[in-house]
Amino acid sequence: MIEAELQQLEDRVQRLMAAYRQARLEQKRAIQERDRALALNAELRRRIEGIVERVRSLESEQES
Repeated sequence: MIEAELQQLEDRVQRLMAAYRQARLEQKRAIQERDRALALNAELRRRIEGIVERVRSLESEQES
């Protein structure tokens, strides 16, 4: 009887450990995905700012 209870506890511990490892892996992937999105956002922002500057420059040249 005690052996069966110990086995159940061991099984539960193993399942919890596996779930914990899976959660950590998913968290790591989510953080990597977030970092890639932030880097892409920063790059797009720089490109848009460059385009806006060029448009302003062209507009100021046409006004002169």
